Amino acid sequence: MVSYLPTTFGKKESWKDISYHIISMSSGRDLFSLPAGPADLCFDKNEFMKKTFSVDEFLHENRNAGSLENIRDDLGLYLKVLRSAMIELINQDYADFVDLSANLIGLDQEIGGIGSPLVKLKQEMLTVKEALEGTMKDISDCLEQKKALRGYKKSLQSLAKVRTALVKLESLLESVEKGHELNPTLLERAALESIQLQFNVKFCSEFLDQEQLQSAERWKNDLLTQLKTYFLNMLERKDLDGLERCLRIYCTLDECRMAEDVFKTEIVSPYMSRVVSESSLQNSPQGLTGIYNQILDFISLNMKGLLNLTKKNGKVKGYNFVVNSFWTEVERRMETNMSSIFAPGNPESFYNKYKCTLEFLERIELIIDDPVEINYFKAHPQYRSFQVRWNLPVYFQIRFQEIGSNLERVCSLEIDPVKFSSQQISASQFNLLPFSIALTCISSCWQDGIYLPQLFQRFLKLTLQLLSRVTTWVDSAVTFPPMASADSKPESSLKLKLLATLFSDISNLSKKIPQIVNLILSQSPPVLDLTVSQLDELFFDNRSALTTKLNRLQTLVVQELVQASVPHIKQVSDIPRLYRKTNREVPSKCCQYMEQLIQPSRNFRDQYNSLVGDERLKEFLTDVYGSLTTSYHNTVEEVLTSVQKTEESLRRLKSLRDRNSASTAAASSSSTTAMTDDDKIRLQLQVDVICFVQEIERIGLARGEIEKLDDLMRLVEEATKIRIGSSSQPAPHT
Repeated sequence: MVSYLPTTFGKKESWKDISYHIISMSSGRDLFSLPAGPADLCFDKNEFMKKTFSVDEFLHENRNAGSLENIRDDLGLYLKVLRSAMIELINQDYADFVDLSANLIGLDQEIGGIGSPLVKLKQEMLTVKEALEGTMKDISDCLEQKKALRGYKKSLQSLAKVRTALVKLESLLESVEKGHELNPTLLERAALESIQLQFNVKFCSEFLDQEQLQSAERWKNDLLTQLKTYFLNMLERKDLDGLERCLRIYCTLDECRMAEDVFKTEIVSPYMSRVVSESSLQNSPQGLTGIYNQILDFISLNMKGLLNLTKKNGKVKGYNFVVNSFWTEVERRMETNMSSIFAPGNPESFYNKYKCTLEFLERIELIIDDPVEINYFKAHPQYRSFQVRWNLPVYFQIRFQEIGSNLERVCSLEIDPVKFSSQQISASQFNLLPFSIALTCISSCWQDGIYLPQLFQRFLKLTLQLLSRVTTWVDSAVTFPPMASADSKPESSLKLKLLATLFSDISNLSKKIPQIVNLILSQSPPVLDLTVSQLDELFFDNRSALTTKLNRLQTLVVQELVQASVPHIKQVSDIPRLYRKTNREVPSKCCQYMEQLIQPSRNFRDQYNSLVGDERLKEFLTDVYGSLTTSYHNTVEEVLTSVQKTEESLRRLKSLRDRNSASTAAASSSSTTAMTDDDKIRLQLQVDVICFVQEIERIGLARGEIEKLDDLMRLVEEATKIRIGSSSQPAPHT
């Protein structure tokens, strides 16, 4: 059986081809797996079953399994296994191959015999299909003809109705013209005939000649003319029943807009041409308010009956004489004949005219008294055009220049040292002009005569800008004064006064922000539905900026006080010279420099406590005395170290001079009974520290709140061996 193998399976056939043939021949079996090979192969045989098998990937994955020679040898071994498996598979299925070839003999002839009847059947089916399609086309043509005949029949019927309606309409209109007074009943009948005529004309227009079409249009226009005359007569007589019938006739003709146009052209326009003009505006005692009153008087004089008939609960629907007849004509006349009212050059006059106009529009809305109609009124193109004509951005820009320039002019002025030094300051009000002007400007933004609800967002932004501007001005103000005048206070004193005044004014301004928020909230448009918390968020940046300025001013005050006091600490180094070889008495009071050291802070506390406040003043003095204590501690430590070194040097020198024991004993005895100069120096330092501590406690500060104060006290206590009490000075050391 092996001799029947295909010739392709030669020696040069690869293991991959043999695997493919084995898989192909065994595709009919439910389960199949590659034959097992030697267990020591350097690759996995299942990789050959992958659909994405690639030789390059195979070599790349197995490059570390062994050398190329080992891979080649293992592939050769597995190739032999595959060949053996393929031969065995062919031998197993050889009988099936022979039976299959025997069963296929003569199959072509049988297939050919079956094909001929099928072709014939196909041709017969195509013939039947063509016959059915022809029949369907004939039926469709007949239906189209029937539909066209129905259309022609309907058009002929409409044509007959048109001719009949023309005759009736002509007869009715001639009867109306012959009467001394317009008969509303004949007009109603004529309107019905006109509607029938227009309806039937649409279905037979292709059969009507030009003369018939012109005749239909002429009679319709004649009917509208008669109806217009009747409408004006009823308006003149103020006959509500006649107006109702006339309006219903217009509704029947679907010419409601025609009635509104007639009223606007014949009634509204002549009246408004007399009332709405520049000359009327100049001659009116009440100005624009008088013009608006005359315009609204027209409604009460000439439109009361129409409004009662056409309002929401009226008898006739589909009309809006207030908007389509009254308002459109009024707005057009105001734009063309009274354009001067829109000029924003004079902001006071513009404000009054605009407020008067808003009241005028609100009164019109009250007359309409229907939410749907009011929305239609506000959405009308001429209403929007009228609102745009009021140039609110230009008005705001003028107000912005007026309000902003007041604050900017004050912020650009320099502070006069002489005037400022003699100025009386108060903690309950603003002491510097920019803060007072800023608050006045902010109040001006929201007062009557300036603020308009339509510009709420812009005035709110201007308020934030005013706060920001006065906050920024503080940066330039803290540089004052560049130099003090001859007859004014010293520069340091003036600067402390300015810093304290700035601190007080900024604190007062921060306290005013809630009042400003409440003022803005009271003036905000109801449609925005703002809350206090929402407005507070808008002022968050301003509050943060003011807090930052307060902290900076506190730092500057501390720096000024420290700079005024620190130079006096250097006098601590002069204490040794006061007691060496001078035979001074034992110190019992502090040195003069201590009074000079604490005087700047004491003066600031006495003068500006009401401006700064107790809590802030405590913070100020804590920082000041913290910085002074650090410097004082370092200086005292240096002096004590120097004293100790000098004392030791003198002791060593004296020991060298006095060699005999008697002299030494006498010297020792005298040193123990009398206070030395160095002891006096240490005691003086302790007395000064006690005075310093007492000053700190006098202003309400605890010892633990001052950095290095405890270290300073321990330093002098260890030097004198005398413990410092809370309020008593130490006794002289003997």
